[in-house]
Amino acid sequence: MTKSIEVPWGNGQVTMGLPQEWRILGELKPKSLAGGVTLMEACAQALAEPVGAERLASRNLSGKKVLVVVDDHSRPTPVAEFLPAVMDELNTAGASKENVEILIATGVHRESRTDEVKNKLGSKIMADYAWGCHNGYDSGGLSYLGTTSRGTKVFLNKKLLDADLIVLVGAVEPHLLLGFGGGLKMIIPGCAGAETIGKNHMQGVDPDHFNYVGTHGQYSPMRHDLEEGALLLQRDIFLVNAAMNESAKPVKFFCGDPVEAHRMGERFVEDAVRLEVPEQADVVITNSFPMDADLRQSVKCIGNTLYASKPGGIMMGLARSVNGLGEIPLAKKTLPYPVMRAILKLIGKKRVLPLVEKAKKNEPVEETFIGHFALQMLRRNHIGIFSDSPLLPSDIGKKMGIARSFTEIGSMMNWAASKAPSSASVWVFPCGGSTYASFKARG
Repeated sequence: MTKSIEVPWGNGQVTMGLPQEWRILGELKPKSLAGGVTLMEACAQALAEPVGAERLASRNLSGKKVLVVVDDHSRPTPVAEFLPAVMDELNTAGASKENVEILIATGVHRESRTDEVKNKLGSKIMADYAWGCHNGYDSGGLSYLGTTSRGTKVFLNKKLLDADLIVLVGAVEPHLLLGFGGGLKMIIPGCAGAETIGKNHMQGVDPDHFNYVGTHGQYSPMRHDLEEGALLLQRDIFLVNAAMNESAKPVKFFCGDPVEAHRMGERFVEDAVRLEVPEQADVVITNSFPMDADLRQSVKCIGNTLYASKPGGIMMGLARSVNGLGEIPLAKKTLPYPVMRAILKLIGKKRVLPLVEKAKKNEPVEETFIGHFALQMLRRNHIGIFSDSPLLPSDIGKKMGIARSFTEIGSMMNWAASKAPSSASVWVFPCGGSTYASFKARG
């Protein structure tokens, strides 16, 4: 006999059958949050009372150049539903449409397609304003601003330097290396050069603390570095960040100073999506919803909930990956899963980075930090990934070199059952893409 669970999957659900002897400790969901007004109204209210900054509508922006930086297609933020409120503020302040430009913060992601930009901005704003996508590999479109105290050379999109005012529009959500996304992350890595992005991400490469999810800004070395680098711009920067619920629907906005307002957003999101686990389980089932855009975003659900599992336990990630792979590097050569895991257990956590650096020699630095994070997870846990996306290779786990992958739920369950105790304890995270697990050992 089996018991079953259901988790969100696109517009429907996916059902998993679990062995009858397994003990489900619980299905951990974030607080149910709902906005009492429309997104336009909620955003307008926050814009009218910004944190630590002058209201946009109260400024004199006549003849001033304004750059509105918006998160890209890989993020579920429904920007089109509240961006008009931001534009209304700018118009009230005297900013003309000819002097306002929109920049999609793609970092080193691919360029957003026209249909994706239309979905992100809305057809009217897309038609009314000049817009473009950042290219982190275009050296001609970048300017060097200096080097941070942590050694990151800061190359940023030249459009940022041409602007009198920069408005950052995105969301605050759990982030594996930053603790929480949003804030000045829209500039680094969002509008930075590939070299800057790679070096900044390497700040989170630490064998003892490789996973910073849920860490507040003042404790994340990557957050410290990017904020220092972004502020080298010495420009007026105004933040518009949405805090979203488990369905990626904004429920509150944080506007104003890009650091002060962001810190307030962190605390709000933490209260909503941090899920305390009283004990670690043998098995964790975690679903990528609502971060389903591609594999790079989807597999973050595993990192988000990693500490809900016992060391040596099994992580099963349901990674919908609507657009396929995304900008995730694939190893040119990989070892068989059991061999790779055995090697990692043998060498220990402090020798993982030298192993990755040797394997990724002459590769872009971002492949090093991604490889390090992935191998540290594999060293700690068994990792299985399920996806039914037709845009992913059926053997994607082998190509990634860090997981077993499955295109059928039943096959993944059989694999997990072969490795778990017969009466395995289980935590389930239906919204693992937007929540994270927190465990504090007792005693």
